[in-house]
Amino acid sequence: MKQEFSEADVELRLNGKNVSRCCIDTAFSLEVLEKDAQTVIRIGGQMNIKHGGTQLSLSGEKPTQAGQAFILVGKTIERAIGRKDGSLDISFVDGSRLVVPVDPHYEAWELSASDGFLVVSRPGGGLATWSAK
Repeated sequence: MKQEFSEADVELRLNGKNVSRCCIDTAFSLEVLEKDAQTVIRIGGQMNIKHGGTQLSLSGEKPTQAGQAFILVGKTIERAIGRKDGSLDISFVDGSRLVVPVDPHYEAWELSASDGFLVVSRPGGGLATWSAK
């Protein structure tokens, strides 16, 4: 696979799909499971969630905080974009929104799909992408 650096927003191919489950280990992960495919978004740092009238500022590295992000399970993704600045922006059909800002020192988030599609937020900003098989 060829690595590229994106100078534009990257569509993350999740529009209309449902968040199947969340996982917390040393980071927070959202998983979209389909019949023949799996996509995982792993968030290692700061994340901001707007849900109803509530704003949550959470860390993927702090399990007690990250656990609150389970409110996203079962939600339908309206649009998921890796922004050219390296941030992640996911809006949901019900009006909820998940935003992961760029981290100056670490990869703030990454998306990996079972077909080889990979997008990584680069430390300090920008995106690295690898195409699907």
